[in-house]
Amino acid sequence: MKLPRLAEIGTIQRTHGVNGELQLIWTVSFDPEEQTLESVFLTIDGIPVPFFVESLRSKGDGSSIVTFEGITTKDQAQELINSKVYAPVKKTDGKSQPYSEDLVGYTVITPDGVKHGTITHVEDFSGNLVFQVRQETGNHTLIPANPDFIRNVDEDSRTITMDIPEGLP
Repeated sequence: MKLPRLAEIGTIQRTHGVNGELQLIWTVSFDPEEQTLESVFLTIDGIPVPFFVESLRSKGDGSSIVTFEGITTKDQAQELINSKVYAPVKKTDGKSQPYSEDLVGYTVITPDGVKHGTITHVEDFSGNLVFQVRQETGNHTLIPANPDFIRNVDEDSRTITMDIPEGLP
């Protein structure tokens, strides 16, 4: 069985109530009110095991309450505490959409092919993602990771083609 490419999205912190609910702490920017998540993978004995999400609601503090199919008691839920949570890299229209943390190491280029630099870190400023890019000169610049600026993400060449906003070095 070939596993999908996975990206870490959070950690199970603790149980919530007695009906198998769990508190999930997000390590990526995710809003269950605006996005859906049908399934995730948790590592159990070092092996990624799929879990189907039955319900997911935001707590508003960078965490959510999640219920997995088949996990109905507090005892079952306790077995999952401290598990890392992974999600498959999403595919839309045949194009792979990596999570922002997967983009570290990608080269940012302009539409005319000019290399701007390499992403060294992804910052989250109150839900606004920003790429920290190291230029060939060694200087760092911050570029908003706004979907309107991103034209293409090429996983094979590890490049992101972006319209760089005017005024950025």
